[in-house]
Amino acid sequence: MTQDDPILLAMWNTTLDAWDDDKRHAALLEYALRSKKLPDLAARYRALADDTDKGPLAKKRLDALVIAATQLMMNMKTPKPTRNPPWLTATALLIMVIAIGSVVYAMLKR
Repeated sequence: MTQDDPILLAMWNTTLDAWDDDKRHAALLEYALRSKKLPDLAARYRALADDTDKGPLAKKRLDALVIAATQLMMNMKTPKPTRNPPWLTATALLIMVIAIGSVVYAMLKR
């Protein structure tokens, strides 16, 4: 868990102060998504998962983090496959024709 992000740390501290406020948790999750700090936030929630008071909600928030990360990955589009340039296809075809022609010529010459 890195503590490089002061905004995440400040939001985490305010969330700890108002642990039962769903809006704070949602805002924290949204910030973590935008700033790509989901692993840091997950580590913070994971550290509280065994706590008697905060554990159940921390586990629920970890589940929400997993869902958010999964949706984020599903929304990432793979780039459209690029086509080979026509000159490359023509060159490959020409080489294949020459190779097959050479084999046929060698067979007929025997």
